[in-house]
Amino acid sequence: MIISSDEQAANQAISGVNQVNLSGKTTINFSKSNIAGMKAGKTVANTVLGDLDNLVGAVKKQASKFKELAAVRASLDASDKNMFR
Repeated sequence: MIISSDEQAANQAISGVNQVNLSGKTTINFSKSNIAGMKAGKTVANTVLGDLDNLVGAVKKQASKFKELAAVRASLDASDKNMFR
């Protein structure tokens, strides 16, 4: 991975992360099953989906920091460039 002050490069790097969306996929429901294993599996699956949704949110939050960092680096690079003129 290359660290860059290019804001466009940062936006491209995080674009895939921002496209991940779990809304509408947050629950599993069996309307007529009374088998204990199926009920337990449903509970586990719903827990995992909830945890995965939380993970995606946390990754998106961290990814947005790359955009902010790139903007700061671009500003610092511009200052350095002017200093050496």
